[in-house]
Amino acid sequence: MGSFLGLKMPSSLTAPLVGASAGRMAPVVTAAGFAVPPQFGYVVLTASASVMLTQWQMFQVAFQRKRSGVKYPKMYEDAEDSLFNCYQRAHQNTLESYPAFLTLLTIAGLAYPITASAFGMLWIAGRIVYSLGYYTGDPAKRNRGAFHYFGLWGLLITSIVFGVRTVLPLLSA
Repeated sequence: MGSFLGLKMPSSLTAPLVGASAGRMAPVVTAAGFAVPPQFGYVVLTASASVMLTQWQMFQVAFQRKRSGVKYPKMYEDAEDSLFNCYQRAHQNTLESYPAFLTLLTIAGLAYPITASAFGMLWIAGRIVYSLGYYTGDPAKRNRGAFHYFGLWGLLITSIVFGVRTVLPLLSA
């Protein structure tokens, strides 16, 4: 049995740190036959921050719905130049790319957890700026947050690199 943060851990959940003395152990969770690096915690925290983003956007839409008098189940207001529609679209647009974001964050994070977390936080920051721009009522101002694409593309490229590096040894065998 090893320990981590004062908690007893079965030896099957611990592995020596690379280059560490035999007494130092780092937690490694195994699932489906592969090890999750200890730095994967950053990926988990980034995913958690992304949930907070979507919840913040949801509350913004709810408050704007009440201010605008848009009743459920209507998704959008019929009025031209609707501020409510800008709030709703900012949230909806985030949700449209959210499954891809979480998938790529998880895949990239298995091999490159810190890099994946950095790209993930870039995506989150971009989505916040995107939302705040949209919330002005001028849809063109949402483009200030377009840098969120660099976070998503970074995750995509990192995931592809991980996939290629995983498959290459199989192809050369």
